Amino acid sequence: MMERFEVTQPSPKPKPSRRPGRSSRSGTPPTPAFPLSATFNVSARSRIVSGITTDPVEAPKNYVDFDDEPDKLKDILKGRTPKEKHGVSDPISEKNGRLIKSPAASITEPASSSNHRKPRSPLSATNSPARTPSFSVPASPKGQESFTILDPPHEMSLRYHIIPSKSGSGRAVRSVRMLQDNRFIAVLHETGDIYVFSSEDGICVACVHAGGVGSPVGGNDRDVPDDIWEWCFLSVAYVEQSTILLATAATDANTSAPTPDMDESSTEKSQGIMLEFLAGDEAGSAEIKLSILGQWEFDGPAKGLGIHIESDKTSTLYSINSQGCFLVRQLCLRPPPPSPPISANAEPEHHLPIPNPFKGMMSRSTEHLSHEKNLKNEPKVTLDEVHNVGSLLSDSTLSGLCTRYVEGRLYGIAWAHREMTVFVYEARSLKVLYQTSISCVEDIEWLDESTYALTYDDRVEVYQLKRVTTEDEIVDSSTVKNWSGCFHPDLLRTLPIGPHNAITLASPPNLIVIKVVDGQRQLVSFNVVPKPSPESLESECSRILWHSNPAPLNGEPKITLTSMFPLDLDRIIQGYSDGRLRQYSIPQMSRKGENPTTLSSSSTKTSEPALNGYIIALHLVQNQRTKEKYLLGGADDGSIAFWSSSTFELCARWIMFTTPLVKVLTFEGETVGPLRGCVLCIARDGTIAVIVVDGFQFLYLIPGAAAPLQRICIGGDSLLLIYLDRRARLWDVQTKEFRRSMGHQKAQEMLAQGGWTCMTMEQDTCIPSLAWASIAPSFEGRDAVSTLSLDLERLVVDSVALTKTISTSRDEIRNILLTLDRLRLILSILLTPGLSDDIDSICDGKLKVMSSSATVGLSSDGATVLYPVTRPRDVWCISGNVSAARALSIILVLRAMSLFEELSEATNTVISFYSTSVGTCVGERYQPPSLEYLARRWFTASNELRQAIRLVFDATLARLSDQEAIAVAEKWQHHVPTLQPDAERESINAALALFICGCIASEKYTLLSTNSLTDISKSITLYLHDESSVYRVLAIDLCSRGFHVWQHYVDTMEILRSLFMLSTNVRKDFISIQNVNSQARLAVLSIASNNIQLFMSTLCLDILTPPTLEHRRSVMQIVAFLIRKRPHILQPTLPRLLEAVIKSLDPNSTTNRDAVLDTATEIIGYVVKTFPTVDFHMETQRLAVGSNEGAVVMYDLKTAIRLYVLEGHTKQISGCSFSPDGRRLVTLSLSESLLLVWKVGSSFASFFNPGAPPRQGHGGSQPFKTLNFNIGSESDMSLTETLELVNFEWVADRTVRVRIRESILTFST
Repeated sequence: MMERFEVTQPSPKPKPSRRPGRSSRSGTPPTPAFPLSATFNVSARSRIVSGITTDPVEAPKNYVDFDDEPDKLKDILKGRTPKEKHGVSDPISEKNGRLIKSPAASITEPASSSNHRKPRSPLSATNSPARTPSFSVPASPKGQESFTILDPPHEMSLRYHIIPSKSGSGRAVRSVRMLQDNRFIAVLHETGDIYVFSSEDGICVACVHAGGVGSPVGGNDRDVPDDIWEWCFLSVAYVEQSTILLATAATDANTSAPTPDMDESSTEKSQGIMLEFLAGDEAGSAEIKLSILGQWEFDGPAKGLGIHIESDKTSTLYSINSQGCFLVRQLCLRPPPPSPPISANAEPEHHLPIPNPFKGMMSRSTEHLSHEKNLKNEPKVTLDEVHNVGSLLSDSTLSGLCTRYVEGRLYGIAWAHREMTVFVYEARSLKVLYQTSISCVEDIEWLDESTYALTYDDRVEVYQLKRVTTEDEIVDSSTVKNWSGCFHPDLLRTLPIGPHNAITLASPPNLIVIKVVDGQRQLVSFNVVPKPSPESLESECSRILWHSNPAPLNGEPKITLTSMFPLDLDRIIQGYSDGRLRQYSIPQMSRKGENPTTLSSSSTKTSEPALNGYIIALHLVQNQRTKEKYLLGGADDGSIAFWSSSTFELCARWIMFTTPLVKVLTFEGETVGPLRGCVLCIARDGTIAVIVVDGFQFLYLIPGAAAPLQRICIGGDSLLLIYLDRRARLWDVQTKEFRRSMGHQKAQEMLAQGGWTCMTMEQDTCIPSLAWASIAPSFEGRDAVSTLSLDLERLVVDSVALTKTISTSRDEIRNILLTLDRLRLILSILLTPGLSDDIDSICDGKLKVMSSSATVGLSSDGATVLYPVTRPRDVWCISGNVSAARALSIILVLRAMSLFEELSEATNTVISFYSTSVGTCVGERYQPPSLEYLARRWFTASNELRQAIRLVFDATLARLSDQEAIAVAEKWQHHVPTLQPDAERESINAALALFICGCIASEKYTLLSTNSLTDISKSITLYLHDESSVYRVLAIDLCSRGFHVWQHYVDTMEILRSLFMLSTNVRKDFISIQNVNSQARLAVLSIASNNIQLFMSTLCLDILTPPTLEHRRSVMQIVAFLIRKRPHILQPTLPRLLEAVIKSLDPNSTTNRDAVLDTATEIIGYVVKTFPTVDFHMETQRLAVGSNEGAVVMYDLKTAIRLYVLEGHTKQISGCSFSPDGRRLVTLSLSESLLLVWKVGSSFASFFNPGAPPRQGHGGSQPFKTLNFNIGSESDMSLTETLELVNFEWVADRTVRVRIRESILTFST
């Protein structure tokens, strides 16, 4: 939540599409069937009629160097298109002065290579591609929320909704697996993104990129186009006590095409990647890791790869090649170091004369989606040589493989589009149990050791393998252990499940089916146990576990939210399925019980006329000449439109794409050339429309490609487009010609010459950088599109900075009050009312916080999670991470509101409640905030957020019992930095261990052993003294918190000296975002307050005998800093400190004196101004310092020596002052109610006795005058009060006026 938290609007329910058809409508003239079959030249500048262009969009002509262009591109340019896209003309004409638009067909499926085939509905969720959200699924705004609470309740309810950070069209989920006793959920996307989520709260704990659709497999040195890979299957195995994930991918052609009969030339290429998942103590730490072990390319279908654990606990990697043979290789993790390196080109020796399907071990650096480091270049897993153990299929390419592990044996079913084989594998021996012909089977899954299910498009057939004799007599399985005879399947039952989207096996004997009935998505459970009797009703074997909101009864099309775009902190632009834009404020969107129908009519602005499609992909562009801003967006009919951001007037519109708009980019700089002032509108298929913003002039279209577009580079007149298949295309934007196609290596060489400006498809140049952001720029699902992400830390930090400014104008005051309203709104969304009536009363009455209907989620690096809760208190029962994030957010906002004086008391009360008392009010289901979550957030947080983290962390730690605190410390204490090897000391895991153990030790040090405290103390000094450590700020913070503990185990003077240097160092290399200098100064203040004797001893020692001259300067700067910030700390030891400062000015050491003269002078000046017990006379260069013992020490700053001591008081001195001529000194003691007058001027006798005090006019050392006074109780004051309440004023050379509180006393000296 603190990374970002999600505010979800109540979202409408999908309705059937109002326009049939699955391809988008093209513009006029008709868009070509394939993007590259377009022409480049365009007609004259498009006319603008009534604000809308009516000229047809003409695609650009291509001029191709046929020698450089691959054969595929040549065929395309000659008119032979490999793929046909359906489109209809949608002319926009002007008739009788009005705009006439023909009806538009909507896109019912995302434009993805995987959607050109019939959707499969496999039995196993791990085998079934999850269909991506459809563009033509509008939602009803009848006030229903996205998360359905069924009435009456069904057996299942939505626990959370995970929206991965990289999701949507073209990123479908292909496989889902549960890990480690269902603690984690592993998800594979077709792009190769692998996420691991916590099943407790849905938070992404690890993510990695397995290798995208264009990733090379076989080395990066090849300058040839790559195949387009689609990742399709994820399996899990537990090898050598490690959790191993195996992800496989097939080329786009293999996954898209129907399974053909095998011919001599048919070969499938696949690739697999093996990953190791370590969670918690398995990793030797609490850090969760997902690391790549190795990657291979092999011949054969991707669905035939897996890992089997033999009976002797060895591991085997098995696969099925293109000829239907079952191949195995022994697998070993973490090979021993002495093993010799193997040449990449060396082919292993085979026992059988068959080709090696494994091309070689690939170990290459990968792109991680989280805080993962690049992989090492050595493989972490070894494979033995290949063994062919038998054939499974005869004449068809594998369609699927399902396996089941039973007592060391691997039972499997391999099937093609017309045959199926049941087999068992054990110890490199394959036995075929049964073979038969099949037809139209979509998936097969084992239910138990002998039962399996066949899934068709409308039914599931359940079979049981039975042992039979040659005469087809059934053999009792209990009487025969190792049956070597025949097997025969027996049909147990047929389940008519009907059309469905996906199906998986839950806890046997239940099948879970996802289907859509009358526009309503249902989760249905089917019992696969045979019917007890023929009379049993079919409804008895199935039941609805969950369903979405019911479809509208009247069948009328309803307005659906399809996109959201934050315009600023207070205004949100929403696009709807009726083709209109509407503007709302954040309070309108979060209002309690707001009906979306009313909300639509209450928008502050609405665009007219409407587009004929769903509005998606909103961006903000600016006319560089007029500085006017426009909203630029698309619709699902392939159109592009401009609206004025101030009036919502539709300025221009074209229909030019066959797929919807997804991205808008602008380029600025000297290298842009002719594209200056233009926007590049990019469609999903990579087609680019170039439009001039000034005048809305459409220039030309640049065709797309089969592979996704990755980068766009502009250099003068050249436009270089780089695709994920390692192919690049070069265009001339001045002459509108296609120059050439080239490989990735040549493109990189061209870019290396300089003069290019590059952008990736991940960059957002036309989306404002605000605290609010949309997580779904286009209609990718009703929950995603109705969710806004808020960078709460950024909003609060900006609000605090604005609130602390000194307002001098009406506008500044208005902005501060507006900031308070924003904080109130955010707090209303975050609070969980109903826990305490008193707190609710304070929030409603004093804080003026209104109720809100927004749902709050949690956003991390890998995903956004939304939590549907029926009661506000349920938020605190999800997980420790969610509780920590919610409490942290609430307290962060409340601390910002506490800066307003009238709200300070109320906010402090609410802060105290949410940090200490929530658990008591929630009850037994309460999940206390996670210490690990709070600690991890602390490292990257701002100072504002760190203070809130500390408050929640300390409150949570205080709630722990001694046994719980000991358990936490034991979990982490072995991972502190000093116990780690050098390479691991800077790891986040070591830093987390030090943070948690250090905080426990500083508060409950009696619970830890001496060895543990020593390790923690040494770890603090390790980070503190390491100038290159990124965790120095942690060591500084722990020094501040627990210095009283660490001082018994380490050299405390060295710690103080390091803090002195860090506090005063102004070198650029010491300046960081962690603000180490500021943190060190705070630590110095804390230590000085609690350890004054040790602190002052170190200060004085380092002033007199510093290790270096620079260190002395730092120490004296610390003294000056303390005098300004905490003068009361120095007052008891002020004489000792000043003597050290004065001795540093020794004129006999010219170098040292010159180095510290300015700082020492500054210190003395601050001391004289701050402390009434110290005074300085400029002309005589005398400094008088009063002590708590009643003595006054006189110094000569010219010679830096002590002259003499005046002893007349018996109690502490409250003040002293020189007369204007420097010949008198008066000293005051409030404890004695006594003022003494001393002669301190130079005399003839002092010349012969320089160390003796001046004669006072009578015998002995008595003062020149003794004056008593009595002001009653006004003389009773502390040392700190004397700094402000005691003042001297000389009205003449021999008359002084003393002010004590409100009393004024005049004395003659």
